[in-house]
Amino acid sequence: MTELMMFTGKGGVGKSTTSSATAVNFAEQGKKVLLVSSDPAHNLGDLFDMKFSNTPKQITDIPNLWVKEIDAIEDATHFMNMMNESMRKVLKKSTSVDMDVFKDLMMPGIDEVFAMKSLLEDMKSSQWDIIVFDTAPTGHTLRALTSPDFMDAWLLRMLALRKKVKSLKGILFKTSNANDEITDYILPLREKIGEIKSILSQPQSSIFLVTIPEKLSVMETYRTLNFLNEGLKVNVGGVIVNRIMPDFGDEWSANLNIVRLAKGEFDIHAENLKLASNLFGQRVRLIQVPKVAFQPVGVDNLRKFSKLIWRN
Repeated sequence: MTELMMFTGKGGVGKSTTSSATAVNFAEQGKKVLLVSSDPAHNLGDLFDMKFSNTPKQITDIPNLWVKEIDAIEDATHFMNMMNESMRKVLKKSTSVDMDVFKDLMMPGIDEVFAMKSLLEDMKSSQWDIIVFDTAPTGHTLRALTSPDFMDAWLLRMLALRKKVKSLKGILFKTSNANDEITDYILPLREKIGEIKSILSQPQSSIFLVTIPEKLSVMETYRTLNFLNEGLKVNVGGVIVNRIMPDFGDEWSANLNIVRLAKGEFDIHAENLKLASNLFGQRVRLIQVPKVAFQPVGVDNLRKFSKLIWRN
């Protein structure tokens, strides 16, 4: 059964780097891994120095690793255009008014729903041992996790409208395939939405929160953790605290400005690590990753970085 590992966090905390290093780690252990990005500002291509698309592309230096970047906007735009055309025909038949209802509109969260739909198809393909999902920053991710409920309610309204107009007017969604297109699309989509919600609640799925040892980031992570645990019942695999200033011991005594600056950062990080431990350290696994003197870019450096995350 395919395992799903989702990564999210505030923008700029190293979410994509962490998820990429995780994918490298498990691929090198012999697992067949698909690394997926749904972040509208994709940067997996920058990390691997390659170009990616909706079609999985194999990483030459790591034969067990494939990468793809989802473009859900195209599917979402097709859906909204279909809805617009259908409603335009309905209004024209029933009122003789020729009006575009949904033209140039994008329902909030619909792109996230179609990104999750793409993820569902990858999960059901049984091609992968592990799917590592590099999501958009926290706000977008929470919307992606809650949008299926909103989308489902909205689709139900559309089906109810179809039924009511059909019974009253006898003109909507007749037996022709053209008129039934929207219904034929909505019903399977509602089923997929139900499957998405089911997969996210299963034991083989988990979400990892990536943060840094700064108070604002720790507090956001705490609120996100509470929402995931209490509001969505999603399994949280751990909190990864990234870019922690290492302890240089006796070297802190050097009378240099650069040392005093680094020591100040170390003290702040120690204080916020204590805060994180007090707030949620007893509830989830806390993975501490030190600040490094290299850029975790490229396969070799991602290998090195992965060992700092998954060393235990």
